[in-house]
Amino acid sequence: MAIRFLTGSTSDITPEEAAQRDITVVPLKVLFGEESYRDNLDITHQEFYEKLVTSKVFPTTSQPSPADFLPHFEQAREQGDTLICPFISAALSGTMQSAQIAKEMCGYDKIYIIDSQESIVGLRMLIDLGIYLRDHGSTAEEIVDELESAKHRVRLFAMLDTLEYLHKGGRLSTAVTVLGTLLKIKPLVTLKDGLLSVMGKGRGTKDCIRLLLEMAGDDLHRDTRLPVYYGFTRDLDLCLKLKEATDKKYNLTGAGIYSVGAVIGAHVGPNAAVFGFIEAL
Repeated sequence: MAIRFLTGSTSDITPEEAAQRDITVVPLKVLFGEESYRDNLDITHQEFYEKLVTSKVFPTTSQPSPADFLPHFEQAREQGDTLICPFISAALSGTMQSAQIAKEMCGYDKIYIIDSQESIVGLRMLIDLGIYLRDHGSTAEEIVDELESAKHRVRLFAMLDTLEYLHKGGRLSTAVTVLGTLLKIKPLVTLKDGLLSVMGKGRGTKDCIRLLLEMAGDDLHRDTRLPVYYGFTRDLDLCLKLKEATDKKYNLTGAGIYSVGAVIGAHVGPNAAVFGFIEAL
């Protein structure tokens, strides 16, 4: 009768890490035309980005079906386990809806489905916080209550290399994209209320990092149970530059760096970097 965690591949938890930490990860899919790949199972992050920049076909993404969740939910019911399931923002994906349908099909109450209103390192932070709470004796209900509170305190700051992929994904007009490309503008984005939004623009890496740190504020009043998290799409060097500047400004140590997978990478493109944290109460 254990408390276990289940999530989707937009958490960017690798199969190896999932096995080590006993986390069930249900993959979303990325499609290049007729070619379909399970995120981080049939295609690695690096393979995806290589295909993204060389393929003439712009990728689309697909959520898991209720049938993908049902066997995991039925197993939890048979074993009497409790499943805590934080998922990518419901405003970005139908993953949570599929899981909710599967829960109703299973007819088991000890499955807690949470709209994280986040993805990538934001979602990972909530999962890590949940595991920390479980390992320190919290009940399933206490964990769910704290995650529901913490998700509103997640802060993500990201810099993208180009406006091209936001445009291809239907999030920016052609005129804005062309102008931004000509001016060599790099968008600065965040996840707010579960949706991706542009919060500013910079020119060049140094300018973008400076602006991101200004937006983050003079101090990071973060939850001390977790480090600051960093993420990158293909270009680790860019993320390391962001990490160096952020660590220096806020005197940080112990941060984790994680590769961002295909589903979110399809929308933000290669050569993006992000950092995030959970604010303290």
